[in-house]
Amino acid sequence: MLDAGLLIIRLVIGFIMMGHACKKLFGWFGGEGISGTAEFFGAIGLRPARVMAVCGGLIELIGGFLFGAGLWTVFAVILLIITMVVAIAKVHAGKGLWNLNGGFEYNLVMLGSLIGVALAGAGAYSLDTLI
Repeated sequence: MLDAGLLIIRLVIGFIMMGHACKKLFGWFGGEGISGTAEFFGAIGLRPARVMAVCGGLIELIGGFLFGAGLWTVFAVILLIITMVVAIAKVHAGKGLWNLNGGFEYNLVMLGSLIGVALAGAGAYSLDTLI
C-alpha cells in the first residue's frame, strides 16, 4: 500500500506542476502564456522577465514530469523545491500562511509532500525502481 500511496502522491503533484507549467508556457487552463507570465515576473522583480518565465515554466514542466514518473526523483524534487521557494519569497511570504489571503499554505503543502517523497523514495511503481 505504501508504494501505491507514493504513486498517487507523485502523479497528483506531477500533473499539478505540469498544469502550472502549461499555463505559463502555452496559456492553457486559463493561464496567460509566456507574455503574461513575463509581465507578472517583471512586476515582482524577476529579470530578465521573459527568460525567467520560460525557465520557470520549463522547470515546472520537466520537474513535474520527472516527479510523476518517479524518474531521477531527487533531482525532480530539487527543481520543484526551487519553484516553491521562489514563489514563497517573491509572491506569498508577506501575505501570511493562509491561501485565502494569498499566503503560502499551498506552497508549504507542496514542499512537505516533495520532501517526504524524496526521503521515502519514489516507491516500487517508479522508473527509478525499474531502472
